Amino acid sequence: MPDKNEIRKRILERRASLPASILERAGKKAAERLMLMEEYEKANTVMLYMDFRNEVPTTEMIEIIRASEKKLLLPLINEEFRIVAYEVPKEGPLSDYLITSKFGIEEPNPSRCIEADPNAIDLIIVPGTVFDQFENRIGCGKGCYDRYLAQLPSKAFKLALAYDFQVLQCIPADLTDVRMDKIMTLSTN
Repeated sequence: MPDKNEIRKRILERRASLPASILERAGKKAAERLMLMEEYEKANTVMLYMDFRNEVPTTEMIEIIRASEKKLLLPLINEEFRIVAYEVPKEGPLSDYLITSKFGIEEPNPSRCIEADPNAIDLIIVPGTVFDQFENRIGCGKGCYDRYLAQLPSKAFKLALAYDFQVLQCIPADLTDVRMDKIMTLSTN
C-alpha cells in the first residue's frame, strides 16, 4: 500500500485539475444534500471550512446557515497549527468578517468574530484530501483537524465532503487519525 504522502500527492494533483463547472456543481449539490440531512436539521451550531485549492466548495452552505437560525462557526489556524473556532455574525456580507491567512485561506477575523466553545458544535463539516470506505481521512498533513476533532464532544457529528475520486477502498490510518461519521461523496462526472 502506498504511504499517505504518495496518496495525498496523487489525489491533490487530480483535484487541482478540476474545472470550475465541476466545482460549482459540487458546491450546489453538497448544499442541497446537507439541507436534507437529519444531523443538519437537528444542529444548532454548525462548523465548516472555507474551501481552498479546489476543495468541495462551501459558499452556498455558509450562506444557507447564515440565513437560518443556526450558529455558523469557521476555523482559524493559529501559529501552532491549532484550530480555533469563531462564530461568524449573520449581519452584512460574509467578507466583512474574514481575513486571509498567510497560507491564502480565508478565515474569521478575531477582532470581528467571537471565539466559540467547541463543546457547542453539533455538526462539523470537515475538509480532507483522501478518504476510504471505513470513514478514515487523510488531511493536508499538519494534523490540525485530527487534533481538533479529538477534543470535540461525542455528540458532534463529523461530516466530510469529498469528490468521488477522493474516496478509495482503504487508506493507511494512524491511531491519532479521527474517523468521520459520514462522507458525502460528490460526483465529478
